[in-house]
Amino acid sequence: MRFRVLLPLFVFGVLAVTAILIPVGAAIAESRTQELQLQRGAALQQIAQRASAALAVDDPGELDRYLHRFSETFGEAVVVVDGAGARLTGSGGPVDGAAITPVVSDALRGVPPPDLDIVTPWSEPNAVIAAPVTLDGRTPEGAVALQVDQRAAQRDIAAGWATIVSVGAALLFAVLLASVLWTRWVLRPVSALDAAANALAENRAYALDADAGPPELRRLSRSFARMARSVELALDQQHGLVADASHQLRNPLAAIRLRIDGLPRDLDAEVDGQDAEIAAIERDLDRLEHTVARMLALANAEHRATAAASGHGAAASEASPPASDDRHVSVSAARLIAPHLARLADAGIAVIADEQPRSLRFRRHDLEEVVELLADNVAKYAPGSAFRIELSPHSAGGTGRAGEPGGTGGATALVMSDSGPGLATTEIALAGRRFWRAPAHAQLPGSGLGLAIVEQLARANDAEVVIDRAPAGGLRITIIARAA
Repeated sequence: MRFRVLLPLFVFGVLAVTAILIPVGAAIAESRTQELQLQRGAALQQIAQRASAALAVDDPGELDRYLHRFSETFGEAVVVVDGAGARLTGSGGPVDGAAITPVVSDALRGVPPPDLDIVTPWSEPNAVIAAPVTLDGRTPEGAVALQVDQRAAQRDIAAGWATIVSVGAALLFAVLLASVLWTRWVLRPVSALDAAANALAENRAYALDADAGPPELRRLSRSFARMARSVELALDQQHGLVADASHQLRNPLAAIRLRIDGLPRDLDAEVDGQDAEIAAIERDLDRLEHTVARMLALANAEHRATAAASGHGAAASEASPPASDDRHVSVSAARLIAPHLARLADAGIAVIADEQPRSLRFRRHDLEEVVELLADNVAKYAPGSAFRIELSPHSAGGTGRAGEPGGTGGATALVMSDSGPGLATTEIALAGRRFWRAPAHAQLPGSGLGLAIVEQLARANDAEVVIDRAPAGGLRITIIARAA
């Protein structure tokens, strides 16, 4: 954007400086040419007067001496001819006949001599001017031709042009410098707003100087800052509402369960089927409690992820695990899945786990919760399948933030895949949305929040989640975290 602003300013500066320099250069050339014209015109008239006097007394000796002194002084050739055009006398170097003949012819006919052409550094070095020689002041009896040396004038004009070109270059540099400084002053708030907008979109901290740049951009910066505060407040209120609602729902649910548990059972044959109804109500309560617990876990994970991404350390610590839960953990896949082997075995799932320990930057509590959520999903949605879990090095050229430069040891990937039915290609893109469940799983227990919680826990640990199809046909979840 800076180049697009600077280019028209610089082009305008070049045009403005050029519009100034061209007339100044032309004026320098015209002034020097006029000076040369006056000098040589006066000299030519003086020679014509002396030639007229010499013709009157028929004694060219004095004229010859004057012409020799003139040529020695100015280095220019002079020729005096009679009325027929024959040479009477002269001095200086040879004169170009083709150049002198038409000029002398005009002088003998009484035609006024033309002015010299405007002298430029690339003009001819010599020019010929002529004047008639009269005895009675009317009829030309001869003519004087002077070959004007223009080289000194050309040097003066070239020096003057070099001076104005230098001044023009200095003006262009000043224009460019002023344009750069002005553009930087104008565009600095725009760049800051762009960086702040990207940081806001990525839930990162940003710095915005609302007092920089033109007044319009300052107002825009202040408006953006107010909007950003409103967005952050709305997000905090949303997270707080979910968390508060989940907390508040727990008490009524607990009271309902206590009342259900206190109901008498099998006391009257007329209420046959009551136990079945109570059991159905208890299952519904279990599902509701499970959903509330997952909503609370999601709100907590989102809060921590937002706080960690924005760099608000105080906010991040509110929902963080204990200080002993270090972010640098060294663990094997077999150890992570060990607490869930019994549950998976009950579902008929064969577990293949890598026992090689790997180091990664991920809170142990969060990592264990991620594995628990995904193992629970496999047990519910892929019973009887094979489940593979492994930790492996990941290339630093990955697509996520965990693969960005800056990590001391690249990245580590936690890969969990199964050989179950998986999801359709169009459904994989929807996996991870809150409360979304595949149509095939609609009748199975669940809340549709498991993968959403996994993604938020990964964000809270500066990691990335990739969901795709496993080679065995099921679902594959890859969590890419920075290596410790």
